Amino acid sequence: MNRRLLLLGLLAASATPALARQGSPDLRPRTIVAPVTPTPVTLEGAQRNAALARANAALNGVQRLQGRFVQSSPDGGNARGRFFLERPGRLRFQYDPPSTLLIVSDGRVVAMRDTALRTTERTPLRSTPLHLILDASVDLARDARVTRVAQAGERLMITARDRTGEMDGSITLNFGPNAALESWDVIDGAGATTRVVLSELTRPASFDRALFRLDDIVVTRPGPRRR
Repeated sequence: MNRRLLLLGLLAASATPALARQGSPDLRPRTIVAPVTPTPVTLEGAQRNAALARANAALNGVQRLQGRFVQSSPDGGNARGRFFLERPGRLRFQYDPPSTLLIVSDGRVVAMRDTALRTTERTPLRSTPLHLILDASVDLARDARVTRVAQAGERLMITARDRTGEMDGSITLNFGPNAALESWDVIDGAGATTRVVLSELTRPASFDRALFRLDDIVVTRPGPRRR
């Protein structure tokens, strides 16, 4: 699977092999089931443009966000953890045990650490899909190739691919009422789907800078701290 799938696909795609290797039998019975929604209707023309504008405004309106996530991999396994996001550029995905993964973006570099294997992969943020939602100014139509915009009741779904054509797969961002990002589905080149669902979302006034520091991702797992 290409580790630079569009928009947050880096998180789902890069973590999947490690999660499959470690296994998570205690988590499998708690597989997330998507809520029943009306049949999605594809939007065109002015409706499509208005929907994209709402999504951009919602993403640009978030400076700091934290909460929980559940990642469902194609093999049926689940992983959970906490995430911390601060625009522009900063992100931390902190997986719960038994997973040994930690993903950190400090605004310039994205690092994925596997503490079990004692390996760290680093990639410039601008060369990953993450910059598309962590950028100082998010514009999905400008920075990605949007292939579908659909609506089902109050829910909005935007499917996008890499504009350059260098990355396989696609991602669908799923927005709930008021255009709040609730989850995303990454589909790789072979058609396998990884889902990440967000929950317990809050918007702190500030974060401890250590959350987004790359030099200590092996030995520390700090929590948020208000200043």
